[in-house]
Amino acid sequence: MSVGAGTTEIVYALGAQAQLVGVDTSSLYPAVAQALPKVGYQRTLTAEGVMSLAPQVLLASQDAGPPAVLAQVAAAGVTVVRVDGAYSFEGLLQRIGQVASATGRLDEGEKLSRALAARWADVMAQVDGRPPRTESGKIASVAFLMRHGPTVVAAGRGTGADAILRLAGARNAFNEAFEGYKPLSAEALAQTAPDVIIGTYDGTLKPGDTDALKALPGVAMTPAGRSGAVRSFDIVLLLGFGPRLPEAVETLHQGLLQAVGGPGQGAVQSMTQPAASAASPR
Repeated sequence: MSVGAGTTEIVYALGAQAQLVGVDTSSLYPAVAQALPKVGYQRTLTAEGVMSLAPQVLLASQDAGPPAVLAQVAAAGVTVVRVDGAYSFEGLLQRIGQVASATGRLDEGEKLSRALAARWADVMAQVDGRPPRTESGKIASVAFLMRHGPTVVAAGRGTGADAILRLAGARNAFNEAFEGYKPLSAEALAQTAPDVIIGTYDGTLKPGDTDALKALPGVAMTPAGRSGAVRSFDIVLLLGFGPRLPEAVETLHQGLLQAVGGPGQGAVQSMTQPAASAASPR
């Protein structure tokens, strides 16, 4: 059983999907994973839900929990493997190694890691060669906003959102303001004055999604709102920190260049998939 979007993506990238008996509701990619039995959302698992599928091994992402439930599952005889690592490329390689070991796919893990390392070097060369800058030449300040239920939250330091912004060469507008995710007020957004505002969606970007983001209180009072530098990205792609991490950074980097008027940038190519239940902040 795999719990966590990035963890499930690694299982498929290793070719170990035939071993899966179930996944959690955040496992939206690849699309075929959505047909597997579900055990609920990764942060709110129940021992009964997990045990109902009789797994021998539970691959649990760093966000999986509650801890007491994982302890119950382990006490029942299930091998619980914590798939953990930093929000970085090195952390991704660590997670690949953990999943490869747990699924008996060490050779496949080494092959995947080598292929990703080559791709990562290319993406980092792109970012280093052309970081997203405003017309004045400063590194773009970006506000990363997410819907968490009925509430809009902003990403501060120590989050996956903060990490992906830094990897794409940008500056998190809320990095110095707070840690983690916090509800956003119009006043705080206006005061932060981001050059770019990005929001997220699950699955396919629907007509009006970006318009709804632009209409949020406070957006019109920011440089991003006045210039129209407001973009939406697939949350599973950006925050999965799985094998698509190079693609995620490249997609975000290209989108930010386009938003701040980078020369020669075309439309952002976002990965899409059938709409599904909302994912929670990482």
